[in-house]
Amino acid sequence: MYWYSEKLNKKYYFKHQALVENDISDVEFHMGEVYDTHDWYTEPKDSWKEILKNHAQKLRDKYRYLRLWYSGGSDSQTVLNAFVDNNIHLDEIGIVRMSPTDDFNATHEDEQNKVAIPQVRELANKLPRTKIGIYDLGYDQHKDWFENHFELDKTNIRSFHLFLPTNIHKLIPGINDREGLGNINCVEPARLGQDDWWPNGWYWYFVDTCLWENITSPEEEELVKQEKFYLDPVVHAKQCWMIKNNITRQNKTLPNWHRNVKDYFDEGKWFSENIKGVCRDPLYVDITMGKQGGSYFGNSKSQLSVEAALANSKTKHLVETYEEKMRSHGLNDKFFNNGDPLRGYLGILTKKYYLT
Repeated sequence: MYWYSEKLNKKYYFKHQALVENDISDVEFHMGEVYDTHDWYTEPKDSWKEILKNHAQKLRDKYRYLRLWYSGGSDSQTVLNAFVDNNIHLDEIGIVRMSPTDDFNATHEDEQNKVAIPQVRELANKLPRTKIGIYDLGYDQHKDWFENHFELDKTNIRSFHLFLPTNIHKLIPGINDREGLGNINCVEPARLGQDDWWPNGWYWYFVDTCLWENITSPEEEELVKQEKFYLDPVVHAKQCWMIKNNITRQNKTLPNWHRNVKDYFDEGKWFSENIKGVCRDPLYVDITMGKQGGSYFGNSKSQLSVEAALANSKTKHLVETYEEKMRSHGLNDKFFNNGDPLRGYLGILTKKYYLT
């Protein structure tokens, strides 16, 4: 995955670099050759459970040490179940808690404390040889990240949310030094579209801002060692077809709020209507941390983390440093939502990958 400027005939792996040298209208977002050459017109014959099992086993066979990053959310829960239910060994289940104020029991960590950790404890008897790694990223890690690593031409992270499998080696030096390591990154729920002028014109697509933090350069990938589980072409094709079949079975078409995706996309509604119960397993515990929104880009967990840092005199400077770096990027504000760097970059859509 990369950004491309036809005008300059140049690839970019960090969007900031692309926008420094181009106008946004000159930049395309490409998924890459493995997606461009895949046969999306043919639905994989195996069942969803079989496809998950087969991909889990493929990763097991590929890596000497296999680590699953588990948050307790639907994406990682489904992947965890694929390993556990099929007795496929995981060497490690990694759970990350983040707190700029060193309060790892704060509300913004409810998903880890009320879902992820209780779940792996309950599974302990089924996973006797699996290491459970709980990694706490506190004030020191936040300070180090924003002061020393948060460089917009070297990272695609663009919010106060600290951790992703793509940057854990910077947050915890040495964590990826194992030989034969694979880090399972549980991204990304499928997005489908349907042409107004052609009712059977179903396609899948992504917007770069939903995949953003999971995109790195080839050189960085050697350090990241990630496997994007759901973005395997067969896995992705199956979930796309399942969603499409589920919608057509109900004799529905995509609503206007989804068709006008450049202007508005209700991510929560899309997930609840077309992902949950279709191509994701039930959560161990279903919790909510409120609606997304606020002055800063990111999910509700990220917003709560920002609020916690701002309310503490010791940690307030972390948010100030984040703001300063986002506002001193050297880009015109026109590249950002509402002209505000703290609300994230404008998205760029991929091409349409047609299923029918």
